[in-house]
Amino acid sequence: MGEVHWRELKREVVDSGLCTGCAACVMACPRDVLGYTEDFFPVQVGEGMAHDQCVIGDKGCDICTRACPRFRDWESDLDTELFGRQRTAEEPYGIARSILLIRTTDEAIAKVGQDGGLVSTLLVWGLETGRIDGALTSQIVTDRGPFDAAPTVVTDRQGVLATAGSRYTYSANPLAMADAEAAGLKNLALVGMSCQASINGSLPAYNVNKYKRKVALTIGLLCSKTFTYEGQQQVLADHGIDIAEVVKINIKGRYQVWTRDGSYHEIPLKPFHAYTRPGCKLCPDFAAQHADISTGGIGADDNWTLTLVRTGRGEEWIQGLLDEGLIEARPGQSDQVAMNLLTKLSTVSRKRWPGGALPETAARPGLLPVV
Repeated sequence: MGEVHWRELKREVVDSGLCTGCAACVMACPRDVLGYTEDFFPVQVGEGMAHDQCVIGDKGCDICTRACPRFRDWESDLDTELFGRQRTAEEPYGIARSILLIRTTDEAIAKVGQDGGLVSTLLVWGLETGRIDGALTSQIVTDRGPFDAAPTVVTDRQGVLATAGSRYTYSANPLAMADAEAAGLKNLALVGMSCQASINGSLPAYNVNKYKRKVALTIGLLCSKTFTYEGQQQVLADHGIDIAEVVKINIKGRYQVWTRDGSYHEIPLKPFHAYTRPGCKLCPDFAAQHADISTGGIGADDNWTLTLVRTGRGEEWIQGLLDEGLIEARPGQSDQVAMNLLTKLSTVSRKRWPGGALPETAARPGLLPVV
């Protein structure tokens, strides 16, 4: 990428509004001179430096720019690294080997997991078979309120089940790498939204070798946007719901809420849009296009996870679950609602990126075979 350092990253990505707050630059900084604000953006914290200066950057360090999955030619570089070619206009949701609908056969996971419970099943299997020794994910921060999330590391089945389910506030899960390193963990799964899952491509594409070797699997969560915790709390209150009484949230074209008394509520999404997290407003990647496995519950059936298997190692993990009977799978095209939404939401998201919108006349993407 040439002579580029924190100064260029700050001006071209952070100041321009392209930064998603994924925290890859903070995670990868070798001297810990980058911090992370409460508004989910990286910031220079080294003493005696201006906001766009970095003493080790000025000496030649460019690791923060190499870790960033939104810097300059990120999409084409990451596509080429992971798939050997670039995405075409007929692939608005990115390159995939297969598209499946999956649900877990583990009753305990099905009870606490979101939709088909695939993510938790992958993590439990990986931990119990020694493929990973930890997973970077998110947890509820109870002292800040229910469904307010923060990065965490889990290392066993109990930890996976405790952190299962979706939270629609932002959590920069790559920041949990610091705790993983402190615990001596070497093989990790990263669970993150689309922006965070892109690290799966930027680390090997730009030779951030230290962390490339540690991430054994990246699971990307389909994501249009996240909302601030305070915003969700306010909209719920406007509809007579105390967020402290909420036990589960889901979004399927509407904001779905389950409360402790067994009640179920639906709220239109429109009131939440005013509380969209700034880092989401220009993110073009609904489908986590650079993950090993991308997942989300956008189908007609709430008990299945739409799954895009993208890389060879993602395929190996899914096949392993199938071989051991830990999941059931059927072709993605068996749920036309899911396929239509995947195409529609991916296309809409891509139009956010400056100069990166798909042509309106792009052909409908074809469907790929089952693993």
